[in-house]
Amino acid sequence: MEWIELGELAEIQTGKLNANAAVENGKYPFFTCADEISYIDEYEYDKECILVAGNGNLNVKYYNGKFNAYQRTYIIESKNTDRLNTMYLFYFMNVYMDKLRDLSIGGVIKYIKLGHLTGAKIPVPPMEIQKQIVEVLDEAQRLIDNRKKQIKLLDDLIESIFYDMFGDPVKNDKRWEVKKLKEESVCIVPARDKPKSFTGNIPWITINDLEQNGYTLASKERLGLTMEEILEVNRKVVPIGCVLMSCVGNLGITSINGIELVINQQIHAFECSENLNNRYLKHYIPKRIDYLDRVANSTTVKYINKTKCENIPLLLPPLPLQNEFAEKVQVIEKQKELLEKSLKLMEDNYNSLMQRAFKGELF
Repeated sequence: MEWIELGELAEIQTGKLNANAAVENGKYPFFTCADEISYIDEYEYDKECILVAGNGNLNVKYYNGKFNAYQRTYIIESKNTDRLNTMYLFYFMNVYMDKLRDLSIGGVIKYIKLGHLTGAKIPVPPMEIQKQIVEVLDEAQRLIDNRKKQIKLLDDLIESIFYDMFGDPVKNDKRWEVKKLKEESVCIVPARDKPKSFTGNIPWITINDLEQNGYTLASKERLGLTMEEILEVNRKVVPIGCVLMSCVGNLGITSINGIELVINQQIHAFECSENLNNRYLKHYIPKRIDYLDRVANSTTVKYINKTKCENIPLLLPPLPLQNEFAEKVQVIEKQKELLEKSLKLMEDNYNSLMQRAFKGELF
């Protein structure tokens, strides 16, 4: 299989506009370096191409049609689609993004240069093989997308059950008793000092470990503490079954800890009273983002302190109703867990196919 520099196979240019050129409800896609696509009322390009973010959160997108682009977004168009299939290029660039991240330069905001793209060597098998690779990867991606939709439907079902049973938490249209969260829970807030070493098995949890609508079982960074290391910095082990809540940046992400763990300063934990079901609280808190946004301290990053967390208005339906909700949710979450395991296998298979495809091992 021949390897050829991308600059020989594709035209590469950048957009011309500032990132703030986007307008609400614009007619055409406007590609910036963000993962999300913005919109604009005028288009500059009408083509099938690959768009690569030139700085920040480096990412790659495929598009065919009218669009516009930010001046740091690279637009890559195959010079001859009979020689280089555009979707084949898209899948290759997904694999090559790791290399581009390694090549990126700069301080706070990393960026890539044109030469990083023009000099990229891409394997170019016969067109028939390129199309076969695209078909296989398209099908693998379709299965992943469908599984994600199924998981999303289960999340939507939980939301629907919550609103059906308890009404709107902000309006309190069912007139439930209202308390402050501190009246029905104990808020656990970590001390300021960070551990100097991590040599134990008690997981050290940060905001990146919280899974929305999920359960926290481990540190993604595999960091753990001994009891001695915990005591050195006056930390407390969070008991199993507490509701963990993000209190910095993206506020109100919640999880329940399935094991004992230690939290960092980005998280507060709530140990529920006998009148408060933890599954109910886990799903209630994200629906009070109105309160969290209103009371948050805001400098460069939003932050909500212990006092304001403890004063979250808590709608308190009768405990039997909370328990009924929790039982329904538990059944759905078991189904969701099976789907998420299946999704993980699909994503692993997809990544394996991608690697094999561009090593010439797929066909």
